[in-house]
Order: sequence, then C-alpha cells, then structure tokens
Amino acid sequence: MTAISRAQVLAFRYAAHDLDPDAPDRSGETVLATGIQDYPPGRSAALALRLRTASPPPTVLLHSIRGAMHLHRAADLPRLAAALRIEDVRDLPAQSIGPFGTDLADEGIAFDTALDEVATAMRTAITDGRPLTKGELSGLVSPEVDQRLTPWCEGCGAAHVHDQLFRRATLQAGLAIEVDTTTPSQFRYRPADPLPPADPVESRAALVRGFLATFGPARPADLASWLAITPKAARRWWNLIADDLRPVEIDGTKYWTHIDHLDRLQTTDPTTPRETRLLPPYDPLTELADRHLLVPDATQRKTVWRPAANPGILLVDTEIAGTWRQHRSGDRLTLKLHPFTKPSTQLRDAVTPDATTIAAQTNASTTTVQLD
Repeated sequence: MTAISRAQVLAFRYAAHDLDPDAPDRSGETVLATGIQDYPPGRSAALALRLRTASPPPTVLLHSIRGAMHLHRAADLPRLAAALRIEDVRDLPAQSIGPFGTDLADEGIAFDTALDEVATAMRTAITDGRPLTKGELSGLVSPEVDQRLTPWCEGCGAAHVHDQLFRRATLQAGLAIEVDTTTPSQFRYRPADPLPPADPVESRAALVRGFLATFGPARPADLASWLAITPKAARRWWNLIADDLRPVEIDGTKYWTHIDHLDRLQTTDPTTPRETRLLPPYDPLTELADRHLLVPDATQRKTVWRPAANPGILLVDTEIAGTWRQHRSGDRLTLKLHPFTKPSTQLRDAVTPDATTIAAQTNASTTTVQLD
C-alpha cells in the first residue's frame, strides 16, 4: 500500500482547489463540479469562486448536495439532477429527513415518486417564468400534491411540502435560485435553461470522481457524510468506480484515491512555499474535508467548524492557521483575523490581495485588516 503524508495531501488539495494564484488556467472547475456551498444565501459561494479565478464558466445556484444551496457549472444541472434523484427514502439518514421519511416508507411511497410529483407541480406553478419566493412556490405547490407529502408544520402553522423534499424537488424541476444581494438571505426560484437529461448511473459515478478530486484521499464514510446518505447507500455509489480506486495509507489510516490522482499525490512537494489565503465561510476546502486530518488540534477544530455561523479561514502554507470574520460599518469593511499562533510580521501584507478581493466582492470602499 502506498504511504502518503498528511503534508502531501494538503499540498494536493491546495492545487486541486485552484488556490495557487500563480497557477495557469485557474477556472474553479474542480470545486464547481462538487459545488460551492452558499451560506448565508448570496454571501459565500461567489466570493469563494472569485478568490480562485477571474474567468469561471457559466454558473447556476441550485439546491443540490444535501438539499443545500450550492453554486455549480450551469452545464452540470442535468447530471446533478440525475445523480441526486434518490429513489428510496431509506437511503436518507434520519437526521436528514426526520420522521417524515419513516412515514413515507410506512405508506409505501417511493422517494423518487414523491420527488417527481412535487417537481411536476413546481414546473406547472412557474410556467410564466416569473421568479417566486419559497413561500409563494410552496403555497402554489402544496395544495396540488398528495396530502401525505404535506405534513403539518408547527413552525409555519400550515401543512406544506416537507422542507427536504421541497428543496430536492426544485433540482428535479430544473429550478435555479436567484439571490437578492441587497436583502440578506432573500431568494427566488426561476426556471433554469433546459438541457438534455443525463444517465443516472454515469452521473453518480462522475459525482464520486469529482468528490475524490476535491476531497483527496477518502473513505466511503466521508462520501456518506458529504451527500447526507446512509453508509449503505454511499457504498453503492462508491462501488460504481471501485475499479479505479487505489488504497493509500495516511498516518496509519487506510484511505482510497482515484488512480488518476496517485502520481500527483506522490510527486507533490509539500515543502514548496504556498501563498497565504483568506477563504470564506463554508469554502469547499473546509466543507469537503477530513476534519481531523485537516485540523488535528481539537480546540482549533472547534473554532473552524462551529454549530452555526462558521468563520472564514486563514490558510498559511496549506495549513489552516486561524480564522477570520468581517465587520461592516457603512462602506468600511474590517477583517478581524484570529491566528492560532503568534502571527508573523508579514501576515498583514500577505493577506492584502485576498482582503482587496473580499472588499471588492462586498462593494466596500475601504478595508482594514486587524490581527487578534
């Protein structure tokens, strides 16, 4: 079994994520293939892409992985819809679907049947092309579908399509998301440009390959966690490309990598200095990652991945070396950096390029970097 060091994995991921500003042909294609999470809506994905490339392909915001908002290549919508059309509700873990999943199974309702019914109602509701808010779309769709798909919601005081089913059905309906950047977290659904359907088996295999290109060496459990599917379901997906996988050992633990990545993992020089970067909350570098491998220190790990409202991260020579948050006062932006150890005297200058990009993305006229 090939032994790979943790430092080699970090260097591989740095390159795969298009984080080297001097690398040619940076397009963001690798991270777009698996999606860039956008949370809060309109706040993180566009910035994460802009920090990687000035020339991205056409993109679209969708409810895709785990039903969460992700930015993808527009051309990938059919592949994502085919891959993420879950047939059996039992492939979704209880923490994802809740008791609604048990209710569907008890009623003998296949999840793909539920998806198709809700998606059809969505397409009918939005035929005039006018973008609709989630409340507007739900209000039009919920009365038109099987009542067993619209459980009572105490929080809303109404019966409506279950939230996880609703989100996943928007992808099947071919609906893209438009975010109102002037009003935090406000968004609407609109029909995306129609594209030919894709083969579900090949689409799932492609998504697993993309996952390994972004994640690096991984295990089936990592795939299950990322997709929010059960370990048994993840193993079926994993087996679609099993012939192309090779085992590697990292710090005594067995992982698998795609055969196309093995040479790069082995030949990447982790001692080569890399640029210091500021990456936004929910960046692909932290969202597609073995957290224990990426941040071995438990206390530091808790500051990077919070129960809610994750910070941005400070990346120094491929290592997560701290976190940052932004504070806005009028058109003045302050970036507060919290390094894990005493920062170098050059840190402020090192983060200036990314701080400038962050300011431009947020339409700030002035930017101040503060070190905690």
